[in-house]
Amino acid sequence: MKLIVACDPRGGIGYQNSLPWKNLSGDLARFRTLTTGQVVVMGRNTWESLPKKPLPNRLNFVVTSKELDLSTDALVVSDLSSFKTFKSAWLIGGAQLINSNWDMIDEIHLSRTTAEYTCDKFIDLVQLENDFENMYTLIFDDHTYEFWKRK
Repeated sequence: MKLIVACDPRGGIGYQNSLPWKNLSGDLARFRTLTTGQVVVMGRNTWESLPKKPLPNRLNFVVTSKELDLSTDALVVSDLSSFKTFKSAWLIGGAQLINSNWDMIDEIHLSRTTAEYTCDKFIDLVQLENDFENMYTLIFDDHTYEFWKRK
């Protein structure tokens, strides 16, 4: 499984169920390019935070144990076990789903902001650095784009 996520330098990815930053130059376009035509997997809170549901031109899966009324273009699953052998699926959030499934992730596409933000949801950057190797980093004005692979 692949992870695509943006965080601040402390691993903050969200605040009150939305992104804590307004825009990272080129980040949304990169997200769209990498995930269009692909399978995307997200937690319920991430689903609920999407401005447009489902994400267009992708097969959307929502991981939740709660009843959820979804459009016909999205599917509910109770956990990530069905994606264990599906290496091309994209995990797109949120923090709880990421932090409880690091062992299923093989590569990470990480946008890391240069500024710190007020956040209430964090990913575990220690786990990232312990289990993955940074293959390359591209530097932009407001963030870095980092590509990591499992060690």
